[in-house]
Amino acid sequence: MEFTIPTNKYKAVRPNIAFFIYFSVMFLLYTQTLIQLLIQLFIIGYVIIKKIKDYRIVIKNDSLKNIILFVAWFGGLALLLIMSIKLWSFHYSPSSRTALSVFRCFAIGLSIFLYCDSTEKALSVLQSFTLAAAVLSIGCLITTPLNEYFTTSKTSGFGYYIGQGRNNVGAVTATTTITSWYLYRHTRFKYGNYLSILFGVVTILTGSRGALIQLMIAVVLIATMDANIFKMITKILILVMLGAIVVIIFKNVPILYENIWIRLDAMFTTIASDDVEDLSTLGRQYYKEIAFLMFKKRPILGWGIDGFSNYLRTYPIYKGSYIEAVYSHCNYAELASSLGIVGLLVWYVPTAVVLVKCLKYRKGHPLLDMAWQCLIPVIILDYARIPWSSHPGSYIYFVLFITILTLTNECIAGNKRLKAEGQSSAVTDKEGESE
Repeated sequence: MEFTIPTNKYKAVRPNIAFFIYFSVMFLLYTQTLIQLLIQLFIIGYVIIKKIKDYRIVIKNDSLKNIILFVAWFGGLALLLIMSIKLWSFHYSPSSRTALSVFRCFAIGLSIFLYCDSTEKALSVLQSFTLAAAVLSIGCLITTPLNEYFTTSKTSGFGYYIGQGRNNVGAVTATTTITSWYLYRHTRFKYGNYLSILFGVVTILTGSRGALIQLMIAVVLIATMDANIFKMITKILILVMLGAIVVIIFKNVPILYENIWIRLDAMFTTIASDDVEDLSTLGRQYYKEIAFLMFKKRPILGWGIDGFSNYLRTYPIYKGSYIEAVYSHCNYAELASSLGIVGLLVWYVPTAVVLVKCLKYRKGHPLLDMAWQCLIPVIILDYARIPWSSHPGSYIYFVLFITILTLTNECIAGNKRLKAEGQSSAVTDKEGESE
């Protein structure tokens, strides 16, 4: 018999105001360096004061294990990047902000893991993140001119005027479309059902193909992985009907057809055939090929921090085309080229550990279903983004990881209690028989 957490256990959990303010400010004032620093110091100070006030300077065993995993994962990445500057980097520019950005993300992640010594606190932080995503969405809708919806460039686009890129915004809203609905059903998260609709709409308006694919994968997982066969068949039928409606809408509404349907079709055509219908997709394919060539030359530790972009500055011509010196738009490629096998293992081994724990105990509570349905698409979409290179991308991983770890720790503790009670009952029965 497996332990299950009562589905209504977290009905009293509410968003944490301090974390809501933190995430909101970081989302809306992303390019304001001084404000970033101040709000980061604020949340770090809040966590420290809170721990002192609650007399919890001594970290609980489960919480300590979570922190160790985080330090090995994200701290290991930060350490590799910093060490590479002096020891094996192909080239390092003093103006690079990669190491500083990753270190700041590490400090915030450590604060989150230190604060979340219970499932209730982890869910409260997840609620705060989801609610702040609503602030991000409204900020983008208000500040982006209508003619710049679905677009992006170096000087304009969806989210540009608050310092965000559409891919970052889309990654956040695609995730919170799912978390908002589950939090509405299983915690005290008012209007989460309406926010879920808002996030879905904003995901479309970003025009981010990666975000749309992420959301579609999550919806397919929800429909096809239900343990109840009859519910699963019903969900699949509903999904097929909704899918047909969505296709009809996207093919017949001009603005959606031009900005979503044609771009998705061009992307898949370019990937699956020799026809080049989308130069952006072709460029990203080239990035992955170049990263693989770099990996073959330095497979263990890679080319060091910013290795991919620095390599392109030195060797900008590939297959007769000039390649702009940018990051690779793919976490697998960026880690393989910059930090080699070691970097890939540091990032994805802890990620696999968390995902496996989530899947193993998924029946323990519906919120664990939410977590893996969000995490798997995020991992898959690492193919098209680099999460640790930005705060929003890092935060998605942080809040999902800590939610999974605290929930699974509760399930493990519950299973141990059930086992102990079973053994105690068996001993009592044997004593009764002997008498």
